[in-house]
Amino acid sequence: MRFDLLDGVRGHLLFMMMLAHLGAQSGMGSLYEVHHVQVIQLLSAEFLVVLSGLLVGILYAIKFQAPGKLARFLKQRIRKIYVYYLISAGPFLILLVLEGAGLRQFAFGLGEVLLIQNGGAYSDILPIYVYCFALLFLLSFGLAYVPQVTLLVPSALIYAVSLFNYDGGVFGWGGKFLVFDIAAWQFLFFLSYLAGLYFREIVGWLNSLSDEAFVLLLGGCAVMALGQRWAFWYPTIGALPEGVHGNWYRMHLHPVHLLRTFAVAAFVTVVLTRSVPVTVWMTKSFRWYFSLPLLRYCGVWAIQMFVIHVYMVALFAYLLPHWGQAERLGWAVGFQLAYMAIPYGIHHAMARRRQALAARGVS
Repeated sequence: MRFDLLDGVRGHLLFMMMLAHLGAQSGMGSLYEVHHVQVIQLLSAEFLVVLSGLLVGILYAIKFQAPGKLARFLKQRIRKIYVYYLISAGPFLILLVLEGAGLRQFAFGLGEVLLIQNGGAYSDILPIYVYCFALLFLLSFGLAYVPQVTLLVPSALIYAVSLFNYDGGVFGWGGKFLVFDIAAWQFLFFLSYLAGLYFREIVGWLNSLSDEAFVLLLGGCAVMALGQRWAFWYPTIGALPEGVHGNWYRMHLHPVHLLRTFAVAAFVTVVLTRSVPVTVWMTKSFRWYFSLPLLRYCGVWAIQMFVIHVYMVALFAYLLPHWGQAERLGWAVGFQLAYMAIPYGIHHAMARRRQALAARGVS
């Protein structure tokens, strides 16, 4: 089941993630000048997690409608995402070999990968998905006895405990590349999952508003979405140890950063869901952009495109020291354009495959 607009949003986020990770390399900061971080001061991982939770919730509401079906779906997704996570660890393992790692060191590194304590550079989003889906899978067996909203209780408790832990990694265990605190980020997923469960009610409420009330709501969401870009007040919860990553508030999903994320998500949701005469131009612009085939193709193959981005960024980082400053920018643009062309290739290859199967009478 596909949701074209949400595929388009996902595609945009993946293209911006590639750009951000190219921009994170030495001397490449100028790439951020054309990144949406300049407008909303938030990066892509947050919204990919929001989309993931939202889509699972929507699927439950319109397709699964039973805890057992949800559990089967989640089990399949966990297996698929974990396999792609292992594939994304390729650059890390290759670098171990290139750096002269012995058999013992390589075996230890491989063990870290299998336990999701390490992996390909910039592959953090896949472990987040694995743990979010795994937690929902475990909790789904209780849905026959309790309302869905009770899922927030264990999720919120895990999140609350994580706020006192600044070590990063998986539930406090550190890793070279795995810097997101998954114990915190699962809460973002569960909040989005519940929003997806009640998407019909949310859409119905938006459509029930008068035009004037809707404009006021949209205006309020716009003020919060744009205003949050200056909300950098992050009071620490407990003691902040030395050596913690500079943007710890994002990695640990500080409550303020959580609210900032939902402020932008709410604005995009309201714009895409409904329009009135005074806002129709905005809705048409958003829907036109997120309906672009390039973005939708990328969104359809999101996991594969994410793994491809890991390899491309790793290759770019490996080659970077061999280039001068002017060459670096040119190669960065070339890598970005090549990455954006890949979804077209995948789409047309799959279309030709379907045509060939149809010609042979294979359903």
